[in-house]
Amino acid sequence: MKTVAYYLMLACTAGVLAGCGGGESGPTNYPVSGKVTVDGEPLAEGDIIFRDAEGKATSGAGKIEEGTFSFETVAGKKAVVITATREIPGKTVAGGAPGEPAVPAVEQYLPAEYNEKTTLEAEVSESGPNEFTFELKTKAE
Repeated sequence: MKTVAYYLMLACTAGVLAGCGGGESGPTNYPVSGKVTVDGEPLAEGDIIFRDAEGKATSGAGKIEEGTFSFETVAGKKAVVITATREIPGKTVAGGAPGEPAVPAVEQYLPAEYNEKTTLEAEVSESGPNEFTFELKTKAE
């Protein structure tokens, strides 16, 4: 009787596992990569988000390190958001919970046209190669 129960449990487990891996798992993601410069120099570190321009599809995001990024996102027209923060020398803000020590204050140092009011766009294609370069400017020429 224990043998029958064992095989029944094994069959049920196999059925559950098979069910977890099949069927549609969501939209297909495509690799995107590229470079980000600020005033001609690679952006040391920051974040980049590819938001669906129509607000219907999921967003893709990644880290920018030494001016380069690489992640996956769904195909389509994207609004691109790039952020980078730095500590404000000599300024602190309250810690996250009561009693925690103050932490250094940070500021977003890229212009709003690259983040909260982005004007940057990209078209992610199913056929690739989805390589983008964003040349940001903080100084007037």
